[in-house]
Parts: sequence; C-alpha cells; structure tokens
Amino acid sequence: MAGETILVVEDEGISAIEIQESLQSLGYYVPSTAQTGNEAIQEAFTIKPDLILMDITLKGDMDGIDAATIIKSFMDVPLIYLTALDDVETFQRMIDTQATAYLIKPIEEAELRNNIELALKNFQLKKKELEEEKKAGLKDVQVFMRSALPELVSKMPINERSVFLSRFMRLFEQNMKPLFINYAKHQSQDTYDDLDDNEKMAIYLEWISNLYDNLGFRVQTRLRSNRGAMTVKKCSWSPNRPQDVFLCLICQSIMRLTYSWTKIPGSVKEEPTTGILQSVCKFDYDMDS
Repeated sequence: MAGETILVVEDEGISAIEIQESLQSLGYYVPSTAQTGNEAIQEAFTIKPDLILMDITLKGDMDGIDAATIIKSFMDVPLIYLTALDDVETFQRMIDTQATAYLIKPIEEAELRNNIELALKNFQLKKKELEEEKKAGLKDVQVFMRSALPELVSKMPINERSVFLSRFMRLFEQNMKPLFINYAKHQSQDTYDDLDDNEKMAIYLEWISNLYDNLGFRVQTRLRSNRGAMTVKKCSWSPNRPQDVFLCLICQSIMRLTYSWTKIPGSVKEEPTTGILQSVCKFDYDMDS
C-alpha cells in the first residue's frame, strides 16, 4: 500500500526530515511535518492524512498524546506513536487514544514500513466491516419499513396506532439518527456545525432522498435560497393510500423528526396531491419560518 498521505509529527528537525525522506522513498506522500502539538492539529485538519506518525515528546505545553486526543475526537485516522519513553503511565495514555501501534526509538526503516502497512491494512478492514454493519442495519430498517410495516399497520386496531407510532418513532430515532450524524460528518471538510443552513440542507436532502430511494420510493429534491423541497413521485405504500392514511402519518413524522436532527431553523410541511395514476407528496422545508 503506497501513495497514502502521512503526517509526521516530530520535534527534532533532523529526525523529521529523515523519516519524511524514508517514507517518500517507500512511495508515501508526506506533504509536511509538525514539531508541536498545535502544528500537528492544524496540519491534520489541512492535509487530512491517512495515517499519523506522532512523537510523544514535543515542543511546547502539549505533548503528542494530548494532540492525538484532540485530533482523534474529530477524525478517525490510524495513529502510530514514536517514543523514547517506556513507562506504564505513558503506555496507558497511548491506549486511551486507540493507537494502532507504538515504536521505540531508534526506529529501523523496515520496522517502520511494516507497522505502517499493517496499520493501514487493518484500518481499511475495520472501516469496511463498519460500513457493512451500517448497511446491514440500514437494510433491516428499510426492509421492515418497505414490506412489514404496511402489512402490520393494515391489521392494527385504530385505538392502538398512536402508541405504535410513538414507539416506532422512538426506535427509528435510536437507529437512524447516528447514521445521519455520521453521514453529515463525512460530507464536508468543515465540521457540520460550522456549515451554513443551505449547506446543511443540501446534506440533509441527499441523505433523506437516499433513504427513501432505498425504500423503493421515487423522489426528487430541490434547494433554493433558504427553501428546500422533496417530492415523492412514486410511493411504495401507494396501494394502501389513501385507504390507510396512517402510513402517511408515519411518513410525515419521519420527515419532521429527521429534519429536527439537522439543527436548521424553520419547519417542514406536507402538501399532498393526488395524481391520475399515483399519489404524490411534496414536503417543503422553510428555513425562515
């Protein structure tokens, strides 16, 4: 595995250059090095490395473990410590940052190469497993909503539906909100809270349309100056609509609930219309209301 971007954090200038040249000779991209914890944090956000080599002893008030703790709170990146220290307290602090490995100085090139390759490979495997787990969890929700939910609702006594809706939405939020937050986190180089409302709305519309697309709906989204919209042109539940409007209430509740996760002001309203061959729903998002 070569070509990945690596951030080298080393307070000794000569050692930093030697590590940088060694990594470049192995085919890795090392655009810069850092000598302090603050520099390491800034460079990590700038170059978004695939791996960080972090010396523990750095210039300034912040050591490498402190810097790594801050970086890891914002991005998931494999981390290898470089250290001349070998005490229990330091080792425990390294464990708490979920480091991939640590190497005791002086470091041989072969040892460095092998640990980097292993860290990158294991990180990719872990990332793939997590993505597959997320997809599997999302698929379970989608299969239930697409097939079992309409069948269940059609046979449910009317007096039990309000309790069912409340419980369903609570479970929906528990399972789907983390997926939305994770999706939003990876859609921009800036942190989600720093985005403006239109940027947040664009992310939300893409996420919610993907959710409904995977449920078998056919949707179209639009975003214009503080106003967003999603039109459902084909509803997977349309055979039961308008005979069973409870499915529409579930859909409306999902829209309102998921919109609340965006931290965007305003409201969402549904404007239902009936086409000749199919039902059409339009959800309007007014960020100024």
